[in-house]
Amino acid sequence: MAKLSKKQKERKPTTTKKTFAKFFVITFIACAVVFTSGIGIFATILNQRPMEKNNEVQKIREQTEEKMDILIPAEGIFADEFKDSKRVNVLLMGTTDEGLADTIMLASFDPEKQVADIISIPRDTYYERPGYRSELLKINSIAHKGPEEMARAVHEVLLGIPINYYAIINYDGVKNIIDSIGGVPMNIKKDMRYTSKSQDLYINIKAGEQVLDGDKAVQYLRFRSGYVNGDLGRVEAQQEFVKSAIKQAMEMQLTTVANTVVENVDSDITNRAILYLAGKAIGMDSANVKSFLLPGASGSIKGSSLSFWKPTGDEATEDMLRQVYLGDEYVTGGAITGGAVSGGAVSGGAIKAE
Repeated sequence: MAKLSKKQKERKPTTTKKTFAKFFVITFIACAVVFTSGIGIFATILNQRPMEKNNEVQKIREQTEEKMDILIPAEGIFADEFKDSKRVNVLLMGTTDEGLADTIMLASFDPEKQVADIISIPRDTYYERPGYRSELLKINSIAHKGPEEMARAVHEVLLGIPINYYAIINYDGVKNIIDSIGGVPMNIKKDMRYTSKSQDLYINIKAGEQVLDGDKAVQYLRFRSGYVNGDLGRVEAQQEFVKSAIKQAMEMQLTTVANTVVENVDSDITNRAILYLAGKAIGMDSANVKSFLLPGASGSIKGSSLSFWKPTGDEATEDMLRQVYLGDEYVTGGAITGGAVSGGAVSGGAIKAE
């Protein structure tokens, strides 16, 4: 057997991610060449939505210059001040067996700066709808009407933010995806214990640093009774989990993760968008994932004894959104602030908590 040279011995092995990236690019170029003579077929493949579970009707949607679909167009400050932004916004929704939204987040990715921002919308957020009462005034109940209606509600609560795509997952899907990435490292601050036979829910997680497998991850995400600050504590815990899961997924074999996601997530994202976002995310630092919470406070509303998350108004929400869209360029109280949304920029689902 021939001996390795000194340079060969010192040469570092190619990482899995680099190998996959090269394979991905070569395969994509090959496909492009094959379909050059039939560009219509190629375009059709790019526009397909591989994760959409109910795709009987394909709606024609407005697109950006990068050919990203627009599910809900921008309004208000987004239509004016942020119209040139290249951000891609995706509604993330975790659902229960009852069809309610248990987790609602908007993931906003800046492909130029390689920064991702996650805005959490508490499931108990007050969302006024004429003719509805009690728990049906909570934003999570809109999940029964489908992802597009939920996207519209989030769009209105966030002052007209554009939404490109949605992605829905239930707890069985969460379990499968977490197992596919080898679990999620977490530091559990205190024991989590809760039992509900009616919900078939049994939570038992000990405090300490550990890697949560699929079953334990679901328990962690569903735990809500032991936080001093109630559901707000649960939202913060979910944000920590998502950040850790993203970091873990970025270190895994991408093909395995991708296959599991396709099988367990219902989304209207297209192949074109997947290719674009995957390319823009190469080399992204997991530390560039930031989290935000819809500004508000817990309280009741007139005519109901239930507890709601009551948004504190357009000004506070606008301030948060400027931090997301402008990042380090934004200075609170500086020249770029000015209350452009005062008086309400978006109609339809106006927040009027009393």
